[in-house]
Amino acid sequence: MKKKIIITILFAIVCFAANAAVPDSIKQKLADFDTIVQVAEKDYAAFKFKVTNANRKEYEAFKKSLVKDIKKQRRTWQDAICAYVGWFGDFHFGVYGNDGITGNYYKYARKRIDYHTLMDAYDPKMLSGKVDDNTYLIRFPSCNGTQELAEKFVLDYKNSGCPNLIIDIRGNSGGQDESFWPLLQLLYDNPDGARDGVIFRYTKGNVERQGWTKEDLEDLGFPSDINNAPEYIVKNADGVPVTFDTISQYPKKAALIIDNMVASSGEQMVLNVRSASHRTKIYGHDNTMGCIDTGNCCIFESAQKPLIIQYSTTYSMRYEKGTTVDMTGILPDIRITLPYPKHLTNNIDEWVLWVAEDLKTNKTN
Repeated sequence: MKKKIIITILFAIVCFAANAAVPDSIKQKLADFDTIVQVAEKDYAAFKFKVTNANRKEYEAFKKSLVKDIKKQRRTWQDAICAYVGWFGDFHFGVYGNDGITGNYYKYARKRIDYHTLMDAYDPKMLSGKVDDNTYLIRFPSCNGTQELAEKFVLDYKNSGCPNLIIDIRGNSGGQDESFWPLLQLLYDNPDGARDGVIFRYTKGNVERQGWTKEDLEDLGFPSDINNAPEYIVKNADGVPVTFDTISQYPKKAALIIDNMVASSGEQMVLNVRSASHRTKIYGHDNTMGCIDTGNCCIFESAQKPLIIQYSTTYSMRYEKGTTVDMTGILPDIRITLPYPKHLTNNIDEWVLWVAEDLKTNKTN
């Protein structure tokens, strides 16, 4: 018995000495790292799908190795956080900031196609105009507050007299879904179109970071007593219908051009168009990014030299159905067989001309 007591005391002394040897500055950084881990495990919506029985040991070992690296100062705590968040492979769960932090996070996150290395001046512009007498082009590379421009482009197209329409969304990494709604309404022809519902991870942390009051919770249909509510709340389990009052006569044929930078609300546009418009085909060389099955993000700053952490509070019903497109992206209906354009700064490029010709000749349909 005495031997056991002695061993216990010695173990406690060793632990105390080891802990005392860690400088306060490192302890603070470890605490900050742990805060982000707690957000991932307690509030990040898709955590239960990312960490499963199949990879839980791998996850726990990786997490411990990062803590050890911070303690031993083998890596900076910023790098450890980037590596940890990047492990999940979800671009809606990201780390952003100055001093190359964003680039460091992308080093650990899933690989994306870097179009800047493939093309000169890859900088898609928001614009519209005629390709030829048959085809009109709307280039729509952002969903960030662009609804008014979308409405203008729709009017410009209707006044063009062109039977065919190309909507080029290369470079569209997202924003707000309502930004593309006027374009979707123009393409709409399928009353059975729908978008998947979502599931919200209903935690105190998520409610507080959203800044919701009890009145907000009631308006959203959430229980006001978080402590006695289910952790996951289904919203629109059967999906949300995509319907409009009228179906536009034009365009007769339409195309949506995508690339690997299309993500989030940009991908939602692709899914909505595919669901609600039979006359529209999706063209591309690559799949979209694969950043749509999680969403409704919260953003907060780390306690130490601030990093911006973004994570999602909802996941799509596609997770429940086993039909997720995250990680793989949305594949095009028609693969563009041309090389990457040399430039993407002008209104018209080789891909646009190829798609315009395909709409006229119907060779690939």
